[in-house]
Amino acid sequence: MPYIWEVSQHPTQKKILDEAVRLVDERGEAGVRIQDIQTAVGVTAPSIYHFFGSREGLVREAQLVRVRRSFDTNDELLDAALGSVTNAEQMREALTDFLAKFFAPERAVERRRRAAALGSFEGRPELAERFAEVVASYVEKRAQRLEPFQAKGWIRADLDLRAFNYWMIGFIFGRFYVEVGHDSRPYPEWDAIAEQAAAHILFGSD
Repeated sequence: MPYIWEVSQHPTQKKILDEAVRLVDERGEAGVRIQDIQTAVGVTAPSIYHFFGSREGLVREAQLVRVRRSFDTNDELLDAALGSVTNAEQMREALTDFLAKFFAPERAVERRRRAAALGSFEGRPELAERFAEVVASYVEKRAQRLEPFQAKGWIRADLDLRAFNYWMIGFIFGRFYVEVGHDSRPYPEWDAIAEQAAAHILFGSD
């Protein structure tokens, strides 16, 4: 089943979905009400059901889009860090730059939203399966993005880039636990450990 963001969307479909994502971000799943979306978007309930089947179908798509958008943000940060890399030393600096931006306190809200989206997959096997596909696609793209640097010898030749990217997702998601119950919590000691671990895996010991 193709993701709705991977096909040409009807403008009304996109508006409905964007509003559902906004409501989940602000109120949680319980705050997604068909009547509110009708009013905000200017559509009828049958139109919503036509595109998404049910309120549950709309909520599922909204949660997937939230996760996908989070990964898209990751892509933008990583591509910005790698964009001007021309040697091994700059490759190391790019890792530091990427992690510094990703762990910035102002991204705490995004991390909380991602954690909430992940929790929505519990008890929804179809949603979990589709999420797994989103992650696999992201990992593949990230691995391909790093392959040219590995070919140049700036990343360990024996490193499985796909396994590395799965690991990166896990430890980056883990930043959320430092911030539970707070808007943000700068924790430079945690950030330093994370950077040291990633650098060792990518580049090996000096």
